[in-house]
Parts: sequence; C-alpha cells; structure tokens
Amino acid sequence: MRKMNQSRGAKARGSSLIEVLVSILIMSFGILGVVGLHARAIQFSLDADDRNRAALFGDELAAQMRLARSVNLSAAQIDTFTKRVQGLDLVTNQPNGSGLPNANVAVVAGATPNVATLTITWRHPGQPVGQLSQFVMDVVLTDEEIT
Repeated sequence: MRKMNQSRGAKARGSSLIEVLVSILIMSFGILGVVGLHARAIQFSLDADDRNRAALFGDELAAQMRLARSVNLSAAQIDTFTKRVQGLDLVTNQPNGSGLPNANVAVVAGATPNVATLTITWRHPGQPVGQLSQFVMDVVLTDEEIT
C-alpha cells in the first residue's frame, strides 16, 4: 500500500509542474498581446499628431490666401510654405523638427474662381514604403474676402 501512495504522489507532482508551465505559456501570450496593443497605440498617437499638424498647416495657408485676397499665391509664398511643412528652417534650410516627415505640398486652383485645393502628403519613417498619409483641404474665399 505504501508503494501505491508513493507513485500517486510522484504523478501529482509532475502534473503540477505541467500546470505551472501551461499557465506561464498562457500568461506569456497575454503579455505579448498587451505589448502589441501598446505599440499600435503609440503608432496611432503619432499618426494623429501628424494629422493635427497637417490641419494646422492647411489653416495657415488658408489664412495666407485670405490675407492676399486670392487663392493664387506666388511661387515664392508656396515654396516658403512647403519648407515650413517639411520642417526646414527658412534661413539655413536645415531640419528644425517642427514639420511633417517626407512632406510634399500641392496647391491647385479650382475650376471655379476663389477655390483652391491644398494637398499635403507625408510618410512617417515607421510607415511602409509606398504608404502615404494625406490631408486634403478646399479653400473657398467668399466675395467679401476678395474685395
């Protein structure tokens, strides 16, 4: 009878070890899931920050158009604006960290007068090559803003 009790105890100890290993495995998958979720949250936060910055740049260009009382800005004004969007210092042409990464700006006058479409595209270094983020804004000047 003693031998039977000893063999049952050895089996119980082995099954406890397996239960602990399985629980560690399940816990590891849970931790990996939380780490992945955190990485995606950071990525979405960076994207939201870039989109907010693009909207602010768009508002700035619309204000310049309203001040000029025209949707047709000079090439120098658009070049200066493009450098600001790209985060380049206007004097030294060195990056200052305030712009959008790998940004391009396009301003196209609309078919109707007093309308222009502003498109800002950028690619964050963490995005795959070929995947661009884009902000499109129509600037419409009213008759009162032109005269």
